[in-house]
Amino acid sequence: MSNHTPTHYDYAVIGCGTIGSMALWQLTELAPEASVLGIERFDRVHTKGSYSGESRLFRVALKEGGIYIPMVQDARRMWLEMNERSGRDIFLPVGALSVGPADFPAMTQTMAVIEEFGLDHEVLDAAGLAERFPVFAAASPDTAADAAILDPAGGGIRPELAVAYAQEFALAAGASLWDNTRVLAVEPGAGPEGATLIRTSAGDVTADKVIVANGSWASDLYPDLAGHISVQCIPLTWYLPLDITGFLPENLPIFMRDIITADGEIWHCYGAPSIDGYSVKISHGDFIGDAPTPDTLEALRTGELPDEVLRVFSERTSAFFDGMLDAPVRITLHHDGFTTDHAPVLGHAPGTDGAVTVATGMSGNGMKFAPVYGRIAAELAVTGHSDRRPDAFDYPTTDREPSAAIIPATLH
Repeated sequence: MSNHTPTHYDYAVIGCGTIGSMALWQLTELAPEASVLGIERFDRVHTKGSYSGESRLFRVALKEGGIYIPMVQDARRMWLEMNERSGRDIFLPVGALSVGPADFPAMTQTMAVIEEFGLDHEVLDAAGLAERFPVFAAASPDTAADAAILDPAGGGIRPELAVAYAQEFALAAGASLWDNTRVLAVEPGAGPEGATLIRTSAGDVTADKVIVANGSWASDLYPDLAGHISVQCIPLTWYLPLDITGFLPENLPIFMRDIITADGEIWHCYGAPSIDGYSVKISHGDFIGDAPTPDTLEALRTGELPDEVLRVFSERTSAFFDGMLDAPVRITLHHDGFTTDHAPVLGHAPGTDGAVTVATGMSGNGMKFAPVYGRIAAELAVTGHSDRRPDAFDYPTTDREPSAAIIPATLH
């Protein structure tokens, strides 16, 4: 967009993807009479951010426990609200299945959290797993002792739908949205009457309060975050089963599986039931590596994986599931900003007196928490405080305490 008339808003959100779209929506809920502007660098929904890729995993029984359980429970309620309001299956309540040796640390930690918080669950031994979910019948001797934990409150998220409808809810409530508009600078106090000046490719605009949710591009506006947030490239892969029946959403939850091989190596995969009706998302917890910026990741444009990485992924997929063709039928490559402690940055920017809230560094886990993180960002902007927000999410300084619970770096 271009030729915007310079104007003033009560609230502005920079970046309207995973978290920004939710913050935009929540601002219209918390401040219904206020003027609200969203500014998006690309199209309203696009493939250049961190959220694309058809599906994301959602679990309530998070092995990290602690501060994350109340937030993920709030997020589930909000996902169901989005389903109700949109009439679409943004959240797929198919459950979540963790599969691995019964004494594997992730399994025992998950059970400890379930017991601590009294979460609904079901435990299956190897025989019960094979009977209930035949696609998880042992594919190799390495998986013969598998057990499983079923989290019935888990499910899948359709990320593109989530972003689109959060934006739509905000627009229906009177918000404005500038797409294809790049923010060049955020200058707190530089506007009339101390407002924050936002310089964009479409001209200047001012706002009383600003939420910056520009994801992997965080250091563009806040260079000091470059030492705390690294951009990583994450591959997602889809494979073709010869029999799709057991992989359909009515027969399969979202899943994670861990194998300990005979030589002690740990293999991890995660995925979702077939949404397209012919392939299954089975991805692995391995990254291509760091990148200076998301714009420089040529792999995101070519959609290619190094041959050695592809060979390893295919070898592991064959061990995880019987009847799966070795080579992937689809590959998409993504990026996200990962913090040094894997806790998100969700707090007021230093020196802005609460005028700017930064929401970034989601470390591959933003989508599952997106509605509640968006709500927290909106509360910080409107009231200056959020009871939902842990102190561990403060904007990083030398005094920032490590997160009380670390979520592993995986684009689940």
